[in-house]
Amino acid sequence: MADITTEICGIRFSNPVWTAAGPGGADGAMLLRAAGGGAGALVAKTISVHGARVPTPNIVSPLPGSLLNAELWSELSYRRFIDDELAKAREAGIPVIASVGYEAEELALLGRELKRAGVADAVEFSIHYVGKDPENLKRLASALKDSVDIPVFAKLSPGIGDLEAAIRILEGIVDGFVAINSAGPALDFDIETRQPRLGSGDGRGWLSGAAILPLALHFVEAIASLTDKPVIGVGGIRKVEDVVKHLMAGAAAVQVCSLAVLKGQEVYGKLARDLSRWLDAHQFQEIEQIVGLYRREQPNGAAEAGFPRIDIRLCNLCLLCERSCIHQAIHFVEGRFRLDTSRCVRCGLCCSLCPKRALNLDTDRS
Repeated sequence: MADITTEICGIRFSNPVWTAAGPGGADGAMLLRAAGGGAGALVAKTISVHGARVPTPNIVSPLPGSLLNAELWSELSYRRFIDDELAKAREAGIPVIASVGYEAEELALLGRELKRAGVADAVEFSIHYVGKDPENLKRLASALKDSVDIPVFAKLSPGIGDLEAAIRILEGIVDGFVAINSAGPALDFDIETRQPRLGSGDGRGWLSGAAILPLALHFVEAIASLTDKPVIGVGGIRKVEDVVKHLMAGAAAVQVCSLAVLKGQEVYGKLARDLSRWLDAHQFQEIEQIVGLYRREQPNGAAEAGFPRIDIRLCNLCLLCERSCIHQAIHFVEGRFRLDTSRCVRCGLCCSLCPKRALNLDTDRS
């Protein structure tokens, strides 16, 4: 079996599939269930100096595999969370990572409390509600880093303005990055009642899960290209192939939230086991071999697309490619694939939709 253990900032992890700051880490009991489900590390729900007043309802599923939430940070007092909930989570015997927010003074206080209690192996801070100013990020990171003696990770949101400037400022302070937080604001509502599906003031919330996978991969790859510090990938993971994509984009590990909410806490261990099997099947001995592999193998950018070609042995004649071709370039005649190259614009949609991977674009990398 492939080796899926990893070491990040001197901390050893049995596998790279962790919980993420969110409802799955709302208290010690939930974190212990996640550990029982096979998580490689326990990232707790974000705490702040004052407990949140969370609206209801606060989580809905507007799209398959995705969540829209107005959850906010933990409702619990920070002292209870640190002294009781994080202390309980440590009983699992795996790394525990605290999550804190939001202003500099709050981060400094929470950092001192974490140091006093000694209940976390690392800490991440969220920039979700504190704007996009890189100089403010510097104040936040410094306030937390100066108050703890454990690794500090900066969790970035997709709405950040100048990513390169943010990384340049934070790199000298933090020990790593987490990307990304949920995307938004986002809105959904009932067309019969015209009422929002969330109980927040304006009905808006934050989107996570399958819908944001490409966005998350962009940020992981972009951050990894700007720094040698470890990047933890978050967003859109539904199956092992999504874990592999995060790792190949440059992530050293991944965090999972929405999938565990939708499918249960056992998903962490399943993803870890599936990752080991995937590595075996592709003849990799350890996860380090695939971390950043996409970036390393894209020196000349994307390949020039050619026309679709078919492996008829794999085709199940579902005709999805024919139906989805808005240019009407694809036809099946008596079970035979026919491509009208005068109509085909080489967009690639047919190949991406093929359930059997029977269609592929000829490419020219010269």
